[in-house]
Parts: sequence; structure tokens; C-alpha cells
Amino acid sequence: MNLIKIIIPPVLITLVVVLVWWYLDQLPLPIQQAIPMMPYVLFAAVMLLALYFNLSGLFYLTICLALNWYLLSYKQLTVPLAADLVFTCSAMAVLMLMLLKDKGLLTLAAWLTHLSMLLLVALPVGLMARDSTALSAWLQPQLVPESWFTWSPLGATAWLLALVLMVALGLMLWFQHKRQALNGLLVLATIMCLYHWSDDKLLLNLISSGCLMALLFSALQKSWHLAYVDELTALPGRRALEERLQRSLGIYALAMLDVDHFKKFNDTYGHDVGDDVLRMIAAKIGQVGGGGKAFRYGGEEFTVVFSNHSADEIKHHLQAVIDDIANSPFVVNRRKNQKPQSVQVTISIGLTDSIHKANSAAAIKTADEALYQAKKKGRNRIVCKT
Repeated sequence: MNLIKIIIPPVLITLVVVLVWWYLDQLPLPIQQAIPMMPYVLFAAVMLLALYFNLSGLFYLTICLALNWYLLSYKQLTVPLAADLVFTCSAMAVLMLMLLKDKGLLTLAAWLTHLSMLLLVALPVGLMARDSTALSAWLQPQLVPESWFTWSPLGATAWLLALVLMVALGLMLWFQHKRQALNGLLVLATIMCLYHWSDDKLLLNLISSGCLMALLFSALQKSWHLAYVDELTALPGRRALEERLQRSLGIYALAMLDVDHFKKFNDTYGHDVGDDVLRMIAAKIGQVGGGGKAFRYGGEEFTVVFSNHSADEIKHHLQAVIDDIANSPFVVNRRKNQKPQSVQVTISIGLTDSIHKANSAAAIKTADEALYQAKKKGRNRIVCKT
């Protein structure tokens, strides 16, 4: 997913939190009175969403944030070193959630995640019952002068772990565009802010609410992505196509594309190679000129929609895609001990437009008929039927 689309919502939510805090006295009284209740409502909403979508990562990140918010809001960390210990275990929990693959929340396959989180919750309780001298040496080693951390409620070990983890999550987000990395980064940064403003309950509520809203939006964004984007090709799927056509006003051209002899190709080289072919073709048609928007219709069939264009106006753009795919040798290698083999992949296209069509279903049916004619005429060609 595009990195900008992932980052923008948390940035906007952060700005809203800052503005609410800055202009709190000018806000209507009902909003001011609702702020203390917001963390409870948002905690419940995110937890229910995590349960509904069976997301263990989101569930435990929310639990981690909720525990720290509760302990700081109600002044539960009164024992020396308790803040360092709870924060360190929280950072380790975030790290474990990044390392472990999300295998669901209500499945036996997620036993390692459940066990890890349970141990990290029990760890602070068990360690605080032991000799605090040894614990102090581990959490606050004399690696740097103590004066370096007089401004912070957290010690050297907590800071070092947090910085290393934040850099790792930042790199993961930058290079892999993983939404889970952003969620972990947000939770870790939020917990650090909670410890530094633990005496201001208003800020605790606002910061926690902002992070929870970002997590909530992330979950909704992910569910939308699963519903509307094809996982194999990263193109919008059939549901997105149907909504696009329903919202279309005016003239549009519609092309149905199909991979030639795809079943035979799959039987010969295997489904993994077939998936690679679909990814290659999706990348090619995703770059079609003329302002076309590509969708995966299903199987080896794709659809391209050109808003505000008739079929004749964009025919040459589709012909360019046909030529590009046909002239791009696709390399297959059935076995490791064989030399790579180049094969030709071609597509056929049926093209129509919305002129004199009663609805989008009629346009798709006409494009399908044109595609069938292209197949009958020898494939690797475009047939226009208006």
C-alpha cells in the first residue's frame, strides 16, 4: 500500500489532538466533558474491531496501551523502578508483535503470541517481587552519567530499547510499507509520551485517544483494502469496479482483457508461474495511457475503465498494452537444474463504451462479447464493439 496513504491519517489525528489541547477552553462544554470518557469508548471500539476481524496484533497493541494509560492515570506506578520495568516490558511486547506473524486471535495457531503476551504481563509482577538491587543495576546501568536522564522518568535501558525499536520500526515502515509497523511505532511513541506527561490527566486522555483513533482508522483501512483490493495483483477488485461504474457520470469506455491460453500455461508451468504472469500483466495494464483505471475482474480476466472517453478515442492505448506484453519475453524455469526458458504471453481485449448502453451491466456484456470475438479471430488482438 502507498506509504503516504498509511501515514497521512495518524498525522492528521495528531494535529487534531494538538488543536483540541490548545483550544480546549474555547470548545463547547459537552466536548470538554466528553474527553475523559473518550479513552474508554475508543478502547472498547478497537478491541471489538480486533475481535471481529480476528487480529491479534491490533488486540495486544491496544491492551499494551490501555495498561500503561491505566497505571499512569490512576498513579499505580509508585514503587521505584516500576515505570522503567513496565515500559521495558511494553516495548518488548511491541517487538514481539512485530516479529510474530499475526495468526489470528481466536485460533490455536496463535498460541505463541498469547503465551508471549502473558509472560510479558507477568514479568513485571515477578521481577518486582525479587531483589530490587539487581533489578536497578539492569534497568539503570551506569553506562552514561545519571544527569543525562534527570529530565526523563525513564532510565537508560528503557531509552536505549525504545530508540532501537523505533528506528527498526521506522525502517520497516519505510521499506516495506507495513501498516503493523506504523501501529507499533504509534503505540510505542504514545506510551513514551504518557510517561513524560503522566501528571497531566487531560494530556493522558487526549494522547491515548489520538493513538486509539489512529489504530481504529488503520483497522478500517485494512478491512477496506481486503474488501476492495486484489491481494495477488494489488489492483482494485471486482467490487471496486462495480462501485466505480455505479458512480460514473457521462461517457466511459470499458475494456475486458483476458490472458490467452492461461489454463494451458498453468497446466504446463504450474500455478506459481501462472500467478507471476498475472502480476506481470497487472503491472503492464496498470500503466495504460489515456487515464485508464485497471481492475482485476476475476481469474485471468481484467477490466480497464476510461472515464470521459469513447472506445475509438482510447483504442490505440490498449493496442500499445497488447504490443508491450507480446514483446516482453516471460522467463520460466520449471526446475532448478534446467536453463531458464523464455515464453511469449499474449492477451486479447474486448472494447466498448457506455454510449447507447442502458447500464454498466450492458457495457460489460458487450465488452465480453467483443472479447469472445477477439479470441475467435486468433487472440493477441483487440476487437471493438459499440
